[in-house]
Amino acid sequence: MLSKRNRKKLFLTLLSSALLFIFFALNLNFYFSSFLSKNFSYSSDYSSENSKLRYMVSELQAKVKLQQSYIDENRELKKRLGYELPKNINFLKAELVILSPFTFTSSGIINKGSSHGVKSGFIATASGKLVGKVSSVEKNYSEILFSFDPNFTIMVNIGMNKIPGILKGNGLSSYIKYVTDNQKVVVGDKVVLSSNGLERYPGIEIGEISEVKSDGGFLILNISGLIDPRNTKFLTIIAND
Repeated sequence: MLSKRNRKKLFLTLLSSALLFIFFALNLNFYFSSFLSKNFSYSSDYSSENSKLRYMVSELQAKVKLQQSYIDENRELKKRLGYELPKNINFLKAELVILSPFTFTSSGIINKGSSHGVKSGFIATASGKLVGKVSSVEKNYSEILFSFDPNFTIMVNIGMNKIPGILKGNGLSSYIKYVTDNQKVVVGDKVVLSSNGLERYPGIEIGEISEVKSDGGFLILNISGLIDPRNTKFLTIIAND
């Protein structure tokens, strides 16, 4: 049996051991966190930086592809013009940021306005094809009236003889009217924008005749080759100042 003195020593020894255990237990989280911070923080920072770099690379790749699409479209537009671009013709790049929710009366908003040189009457294209024309302009944005909107009209010339007509929207598509039925128009005839209107459009080829119908002394001409703006994001505004 332990003496009173030995019991006291044993008690003090156990108490000291218990205090040391509690001390190290309480500080274990600190030492462990410090260890993780020293050994894994660099890896975490590296991962974060790597993610940023991957995002920047993908963003640059998207910009390169977009720039290439602009170059291809400009080439296509020059080809459709059929002659060297006049000095007053400029191409303005714009993004279609808002689309009208209505199908029958359709328009869109682009992120370029008067401060960028956009004016009412300028035509809008995508992939070298007609989308519509600028109907109203604010400082930093403009409204585009799409070619199938019932309020859309634009003068065109048809075929080698440059037969004049009016391209108009009907809410779902576009057609050419005001061409008398004594004019010789056949399927496949090229359609270009007329340069004789007030807006002085360049003679860009916008499509070809896909159907010819007679109606009360006039021809109703359907046209193929226009683009559906609901399937595009970026436009080229053709400025003719």
